[in-house]
Order: sequence, then C-alpha cells, then structure tokens
Amino acid sequence: MNILNFILLGSRWLMIAPVFSLIFGSGYFAYLTLLETIKGFSAESTQKSALYLIQAVDSSLLAAVLMIFALGLYELFIAPIHVPEDHPFRRVLVIESLDDLKSKLATVIIMLLVVKFFERSQELKTANFLDLLMLAGGVALLGVGLWLTKKQ
Repeated sequence: MNILNFILLGSRWLMIAPVFSLIFGSGYFAYLTLLETIKGFSAESTQKSALYLIQAVDSSLLAAVLMIFALGLYELFIAPIHVPEDHPFRRVLVIESLDDLKSKLATVIIMLLVVKFFERSQELKTANFLDLLMLAGGVALLGVGLWLTKKQ
C-alpha cells in the first residue's frame, strides 16, 4: 500500500506539463494583445480602432483565463503558492479548492462573453439583429446563472 501511495502522490507532477503549456498560451495571448493594441492605435478610422481594441481586450481576457487556470492547477496539484496576506492580488493568486478555481474562471469567462458581445455589436447589420439579440440573451442567462451560483 505504501508503494501505491508513493506512485499516486508522485503522479501529481504530471500536471506540470499542462501548467507550463497554459503559461505559454497565456504569454501568446498577451503578445496578441500587444499587437492588437498597436493596430488599434494606428488604425485610420475610429470604428476600426474600436474593433482592434475590443479584440485586444478579448485576447487579454483569454490570457487571464489561461493564467488563472495554470495557477489553479499548480496550487491544487503540485504545491501551494505563498502569497503575503497584504498582497493586492491575493484574491486572484490564491486558489484553495476546485470550486474556487471554477468560480474565478467563470467570472472571467462571463467577461469574455460580454466582450464578444460588444465585438459582435461593432459588426451589426440590421439583418443580423436577431442573432445579436440571441447572443445578448445567452450572455444574460450565463450572468444570471453565475449570480445564482454565488448566492448559495
């Protein structure tokens, strides 16, 4: 039984591969954010500039989702991250349970969907109004679902 315990405890180190992959993915989306921001500031029209900057927000939120998930996997499976009590980002960096990780990810994903909604609204044509209304309804339902889960 001792050998099985050793194997199971040691197998948690397999999670280091997804952690590093998620960190690299987060870096990639942070780089895309930089490129989109540069495009937004150098665009010739205000509408194109707004679209690029909305895409930059989208990319930065994806980077945040990947980083939060990487930190959560590391903290849940490998070792706790020691963050001082007075650190301003302690709420984001410390993940104590799987439910805590899900809650933090759900919040960022809702924000990502809201940004997608605004990105779609920039491309709105009157023929696609029903599609935009359905997207808004979906985001609203996800928001209500998140609100209901936090109420319990």
